[in-house]
Amino acid sequence: MLRDESQRAGTSGGEGVTNGEAPALQRAARGLPAWTLYLLIAAGTAATCAVNAFSTLHDFARYGRAVPFWQPVLWEASSGIVILALAPLVRRLVLVSLAKPPGPAALIALHAAAVLAFSALHVTGMILLRKLGYWAAGAGDYSFGLSPGNLLYELRKDVLVYLLLAGLFWLAELWARRPMPHRIAADATPVASGFWLRDGTINLRLDPAEIVAVISAGNYVEYCLDSGKRHLIRATLQAEEERLRTLGFARIHRTRLVNAARIRRIASRPSGDFDVEMDTGESLVGSRRYRDGLSVFTP
Repeated sequence: MLRDESQRAGTSGGEGVTNGEAPALQRAARGLPAWTLYLLIAAGTAATCAVNAFSTLHDFARYGRAVPFWQPVLWEASSGIVILALAPLVRRLVLVSLAKPPGPAALIALHAAAVLAFSALHVTGMILLRKLGYWAAGAGDYSFGLSPGNLLYELRKDVLVYLLLAGLFWLAELWARRPMPHRIAADATPVASGFWLRDGTINLRLDPAEIVAVISAGNYVEYCLDSGKRHLIRATLQAEEERLRTLGFARIHRTRLVNAARIRRIASRPSGDFDVEMDTGESLVGSRRYRDGLSVFTP
């Protein structure tokens, strides 16, 4: 670790912090957060359901059949709700496939089985929701008609929906993993290469391998090194995660990042949370909502 005390004192964590990247390049390196993907899926699903509901109502009218407007809305909404509920499972499968890529034949078999399971869960879920909706509306019992023809009809649509979801998650993950730009913006001040922090009035150049964990502390983040030293800088954990993602760091909690290369053991808890033991002997608690992200870096 090299120290450079020739820099002027200043507020750390701002855009002027010497960190080896221009702010514009930091922003360009960000990947889409999971909630953004789910929001896009929800918006697309809602738009598709609305169009299908009006189309169904129009088709019934063309053949001289009148149905209450709530029925096609219920049919489409029940399908959309189940698709949104299944989307995280599709994302998990994509992340697992990228973490431990199988051979082409195994990959095809894996996703073929996943499509069949996706379609079975989709049909089962939407039938149950429709029956519940008919019961709540006092309209009697809903009958889907479990025939091979109807199931094949739903399967064809589910294959397309599954491929669209899997493709979206796959592209988003590749975008998040793309290499960081190595050039510096034309208006940025050239600095020495390395991973830089400013601890008070001192600039530090660290070897990322010596960082064990990064922990949020209010308006600051604390870098924990394998030597036992800790450096507090003014920044947000999200900003530091963007800097460290391509260096093999993973978020395990809303307040913690860890160096995945230094993980010794992961032990699950009954609640779904987990304990991460680092090679320094330190144990950190991880939240179940971040388990999927960690699986990209671990077997």
